[in-house]
Amino acid sequence: MEHRKIMAVAYYIFMFVLGFVLLICGSSLFVDSAVSLANKLHLPEVLIGATIVSIGTTLPESLFSTMASVHGLPDMALGNALGSILCNTGFIAGFMLMLRPIHLEKKALGNIMSGAFFLGAAFVVYLTGGMTVGGLSRVSGIILLLMCLLYIGSTVRNAVIQEEQERTAQSEERQSFGASDVLRIVLEAVVLYIGASFLVEFGPKLARSFGVPEVIISLTFVALGTSLPEFVTSLVALKKKHSALSLGNIIGADILNFVLVGGLSAVICPIPYLDSVMGMELPFIFFLLFVLCFPSIVRQKAGRIQGCLLLGGYVIYLILTIS
Repeated sequence: MEHRKIMAVAYYIFMFVLGFVLLICGSSLFVDSAVSLANKLHLPEVLIGATIVSIGTTLPESLFSTMASVHGLPDMALGNALGSILCNTGFIAGFMLMLRPIHLEKKALGNIMSGAFFLGAAFVVYLTGGMTVGGLSRVSGIILLLMCLLYIGSTVRNAVIQEEQERTAQSEERQSFGASDVLRIVLEAVVLYIGASFLVEFGPKLARSFGVPEVIISLTFVALGTSLPEFVTSLVALKKKHSALSLGNIIGADILNFVLVGGLSAVICPIPYLDSVMGMELPFIFFLLFVLCFPSIVRQKAGRIQGCLLLGGYVIYLILTIS
């Protein structure tokens, strides 16, 4: 019996490490492909980060919440979406800014302002739902999905405008863009998803083997696990000095968690709020998003003080939740 337990733990450790390796390798390739695509289409890096990279790295949250809603577990679906936003904004963005402040160029600043608008609008939908019907109804879900389409349409429109402005000056230098580029990005997103899936599946099993409480597992492995693609992708982008891409990835992922993950989950199964949603999650989300976006827009840069506030706010949230 003891031998079986040791073998099980060894298997969990192997799969957990394999998932981490897949995430690191997949993220490195994914960032390279995203930057290459940005160069071929003459697009700002922050725009690519807020669309292709964010959609790819939000796959774990989308699939997890969709499956939870299908199985009649709306609390898990909403908790995954809100927990990922808190983790992305508080932990990942805070950690990124502590490592390296980000200076925003004019093009990047416009996309950050657009992202802040969609984040604010989505937050109002969540807050209104809680104050009127005590949660997210199917109507709220439809509104969020429409906002998702509007967000994607807006980013595509910005891309087309940017492309038209630079087509004349750079038409002779324009590189070809084909199906192979799309296929490569799709395959790398799949590698990211597989790596995150391994971590989410085997991380809790490994934790239970060492007697870690379930509440700690839900607050760390589940939230951090589904946000690992955003974390590793942003870290690799920052290391390769593509700061705008890392910030665009985080903001884009937050928007998609709000409107796509939450909206799709609510359409499948209406989501009643627990008391903590209005009392804890939404207030902390508002604080973290305000600290990330407002100073960045006003000062045209995001610095280490913001990083400290974001990390500190996330730690306080975890402490209050655990206690």
